Amino acid sequence: MQARIKFSSKRFLLALMLCACSIILLQNDDLAADTSFTFQLLGILGGLSVCFVLFLPSLFIKIRTDGDVLQLAERCTPRAKLPLAAVYSCCFVYTALYFLLPYTEMFHTKYFPEASPCLITVVLLACCVYAACKGVNVISRFGVFLFAFALLTNILMFGGSVSEVDWGHCTFALRGDAGEFLQNTVYFVTPAFIIPIFACLSGCVSNFRLRQPVFALVFTGIKYAAVIFFICFALGDYSRRQGFQTFLLSRVAHFSTFAGIESFYLALSTMAVFMILSLLLCCITKSVGRSGELRPIILFTGIILALDVAATYLDPVREVLTNPLLFVVLTVIPAAVIPMIWYFIGRKSNAPKN
Repeated sequence: MQARIKFSSKRFLLALMLCACSIILLQNDDLAADTSFTFQLLGILGGLSVCFVLFLPSLFIKIRTDGDVLQLAERCTPRAKLPLAAVYSCCFVYTALYFLLPYTEMFHTKYFPEASPCLITVVLLACCVYAACKGVNVISRFGVFLFAFALLTNILMFGGSVSEVDWGHCTFALRGDAGEFLQNTVYFVTPAFIIPIFACLSGCVSNFRLRQPVFALVFTGIKYAAVIFFICFALGDYSRRQGFQTFLLSRVAHFSTFAGIESFYLALSTMAVFMILSLLLCCITKSVGRSGELRPIILFTGIILALDVAATYLDPVREVLTNPLLFVVLTVIPAAVIPMIWYFIGRKSNAPKN
């Protein structure tokens, strides 16, 4: 990764927004089943509001120093470089598996049962290694193409589902209890995984504005709400008996005799997961001070592959690696706790100079 060459922050935040949208693409019975559409909207609002709060320490660092948390830590506390790299690397490896496992399960069970999940992982990771070697700038350029493709897929998926809308499938009344609200809110906090990516790579971007992450979260919420709306009112109870509800939505979408756009959905989800994994590999190599180097990229890719194989054949490992609550806890540490600590350390170290 060519860390000294800065590129547009708009393009970078666009890429992060597309990564966050993958949460709803891979949704698989993660939301409380008997809650109403309005109740789920409140979960989206609550979850993304928490995401914005978690964003603040990294945003303050970017605004104040025009750098990222890794650059600030290297300048203020060089001795903490190794433990900081270890924490970020572990969190990023976990994040990679959190998306890789449901994606390969969806691909294997819903689209191509003949393909081994491990084979799918190997092919996808090989592509991610190549992208990580090219760097964040190139990956963010790919995000522009992905955005255009996502628009097309959404138009087809939502437009083709309009004829299936039945207001009797769900209700706008508030229906759900406190436990279900907490479950939904925790699930919609999981997009916070883009914050550690921003915290590590924001030093590479220029012309940053505070409104950019705000717009990214707002548009992410709109995408979530649209998908949830059609799942509730176009699929109804049928979606609760099937896994991967967004895939099912793409399958029932139709225009006259043209039925099913699951190929578009699969391509979009594949490219979204590809971009997530590629950015995570860039973050890992930057955190260990080896940006863009092939050896550390291959090393951490091998770790991800080994854990993926273990999770494929060992259910306890899979349950740990795909637990939303644990994922949120492990995301909060690199997203907010570490940037907040170094933000105050940086302010104290600059106080004598001022």
